[in-house]
Amino acid sequence: MEWGINFTAWPEMIAWPYLILQGWLPYRDIAIAHNPLLLLDLVVFFKLFGVGILQLKIYTWVLISINIYITYFVANKFWSKNVAFASAAIYLLLTVVYEGNGLWFDLALVPFVLLLYLFIRQKKYLFAGIIFALGFLTKQTFIYFLIPVLLSNINIKKFLLGVTSIFGIFTLYLFTNNLILYYYDWAIKFGIFYLPNAVGQVQLPTLRQFLFSVFPFLIFTLNFDFLLLTFAFVGVLGVYPRWELFHFQPALPFIAIAVAIFLFSKSRNIVKIVFLIFIFCFAFVGLKRQIGNNTRFYEPEVIKITEEIIKLRTEEIYIINYWDNIYAFTNTIPSTKPLIPYIPWYLSYDNSKDLILNDLKSEMSEAIMVNEKDKLEFLELKDFIDMFYSCENKFKQVELCIKNK
Repeated sequence: MEWGINFTAWPEMIAWPYLILQGWLPYRDIAIAHNPLLLLDLVVFFKLFGVGILQLKIYTWVLISINIYITYFVANKFWSKNVAFASAAIYLLLTVVYEGNGLWFDLALVPFVLLLYLFIRQKKYLFAGIIFALGFLTKQTFIYFLIPVLLSNINIKKFLLGVTSIFGIFTLYLFTNNLILYYYDWAIKFGIFYLPNAVGQVQLPTLRQFLFSVFPFLIFTLNFDFLLLTFAFVGVLGVYPRWELFHFQPALPFIAIAVAIFLFSKSRNIVKIVFLIFIFCFAFVGLKRQIGNNTRFYEPEVIKITEEIIKLRTEEIYIINYWDNIYAFTNTIPSTKPLIPYIPWYLSYDNSKDLILNDLKSEMSEAIMVNEKDKLEFLELKDFIDMFYSCENKFKQVELCIKNK
């Protein structure tokens, strides 16, 4: 998808696996609000092929290709080849429209939601339980898919056996690495109970954004399928509290299948033509906003700053109010541990600010890179930098600060 569609290289998808490869442990050494399965998979991938933007793009496109194939497979299994081909094509279109050209946890949920649907339809409840657990360990919002599971009159014992087998292995991993308390603090206490209502986290849509986002769901008024509708509905519950298009990813294959079924149904052609016109208009508007060859979070500014830090020949640095992928690009590590993302909802949690400042004072990193120093979240940090560091502007509001001799 390099051909004219902007790619989003979320900094966490580079920074967190990179630091884990440097020996840092999730939750203990890196404050992570999400479950770890995707990150651990990325660690293996980056270990084999190196850490970088190209590798991240390849991983993303392989994942999208897998999603397309499973969408085709599921549609072909329960409907027909025509419906399957159409479902795969429509899914790909929707993926791009809904900002799926970039790896985030929601995109990684797609194979699990499709396989969960498949195994429920096939009454393979042990496998459904295994897939449910793997989906949850990818992102906590997968818990919503308990709704269609429980509405499907499943064999609870087999399902729970599958779930507990995976959770048992994961719990053993946490205990073996002494991560259980850290995991509870960041992934559960913070990620599930604190984050959804944190300051700056809630982002509700405008009426225009809402109407644009939910338009494809109207297909279920023309072609009602209870299980497909339930999976599609549950798939969008993860958009709260931040209403952004890429959070719709788990719902897209079910919308695609529903549209394909409708197109090959016995409905009147005039209804199909009208709906197709609306779909094409919807897709045109969505694609128009994403045309280009830019890689978000790897713009020329990021490359320039990376080059400046590499010139310092330092192993440690601290990035303030900027993208943590800089650590990976410059082959450095943070001078604070744990690395707490410099984002308002992380900083407002518990004693995060004290942890950052105390680490900086004790470690006295050779260099600090800071964006918009005069607008930092807490003044003590700015005072610390002004007292012990000399800063030079490198790009717009970005300053590179070197420790005074």
